[in-house]
Amino acid sequence: MLSFKFLFMRISLPHDLWNGERILEADFPRRWDVDFLSMEGDGAKLIGEKEYRAALMPLVPLMKGKNEVCVLFDDLSRPTRAYEIVPSLLEAFADAGIDDSQVRFLCALGTHSPHNNAGFRKKLGKDVLERFPVYNHNCYENCETLGRTALGTPVTINKEYLRCDLRVGIGSFIPHQFCGFGGGYKIVFPGIAHIDAIAYHHGLLLQQNMDTCWGLGNHSCNVILSDMREAGRMARLDIKIDVFVNSSSRATRVFAGHPDSLYPAMIEGALRHYATKARGEYDIVFANTFGKGNEAVIAASTSEEILSADGGCLVILNDIEEGQVIHYLMGRFGKNLWGRLGRGERPLHERVRRLFLYSRHKDHAGSYWFATKDDITWVDDLGALIGQLDREYAGKPVRAAVIPDGTVQMVEKDSVKF
Repeated sequence: MLSFKFLFMRISLPHDLWNGERILEADFPRRWDVDFLSMEGDGAKLIGEKEYRAALMPLVPLMKGKNEVCVLFDDLSRPTRAYEIVPSLLEAFADAGIDDSQVRFLCALGTHSPHNNAGFRKKLGKDVLERFPVYNHNCYENCETLGRTALGTPVTINKEYLRCDLRVGIGSFIPHQFCGFGGGYKIVFPGIAHIDAIAYHHGLLLQQNMDTCWGLGNHSCNVILSDMREAGRMARLDIKIDVFVNSSSRATRVFAGHPDSLYPAMIEGALRHYATKARGEYDIVFANTFGKGNEAVIAASTSEEILSADGGCLVILNDIEEGQVIHYLMGRFGKNLWGRLGRGERPLHERVRRLFLYSRHKDHAGSYWFATKDDITWVDDLGALIGQLDREYAGKPVRAAVIPDGTVQMVEKDSVKF
């Protein structure tokens, strides 16, 4: 059983990954019955330089003789601590005889907003910015079409990447809402694809297959995943480096090699690693957002199904200054202006009686990800909110759950009856 009672009724959660990684703490009333929903992978041993070198050095023969190298990396909406992986990759390049002048880094933004130099340093570390050019992918320009997948998706990919003869990607293999798992070829498609190609894949293709594709970890018979993998093959990603992360966004396992060879073991392992058992249903769920803090809506979808069928309170912990990700495809750009796949404000789930967003940095423009503005209660004092909820439940038993990182965990109700 992966939940336990708080002995001192205090939560202590990692928060704000890319801005100092502080600890968020708050005390619960002792009368509450509180479960801390750890995922299986939280018990795994952390990895470091030794494991990265062991994974990457066998790939040196594949790197030898290459002239131009492109290293893709995911953006700050993902929990990959690329700065921990890059030193071993650069060591492998050196062993393969690849000079710094042959290497560039490219941020696989998909249709997210570009990063500045400070953002790149958070992701890659200072040394990379001192030695190499680091570029943003531009989803509107400088792409080339390689053809179409069997399902009709245009494979239109960043030209800088295509001009290189060694193509490497760095990312995390984590649950995703409609392609089962992010990682693998996703660094290429949609990571460095043109917005028209992504709009077809995320739009028409997804709408036609929503019933079979939606759900974290839903990889079986997932045509969105299959189409993405086909596009990635067409774009010829030579080497992918993917990690599993725990609820503190620390790597516990690394995979490196050709993406197709990695998928079976990564999927099998990830289904166990990110699995999180919930002990029935809850009156209140506190969902922390850490690894993908600027895509915090994932924590809402992770938590809603474990609320009481009669309705409960959902508290999203998202105290990050940058707010939610700017998304050129699905985002909001005015009162009635949206990206081409903007679907409007998210409807409140039937089990959510009240939705609270804890943040000292309100993001009204980005609140559409969660619900309509009238359905959201912003709070900037977590202790005061807990006290308020305790008073509202006065005289009633309270079952509460805390999810350490609702943006990466796959939460499901335990079949065991309590």
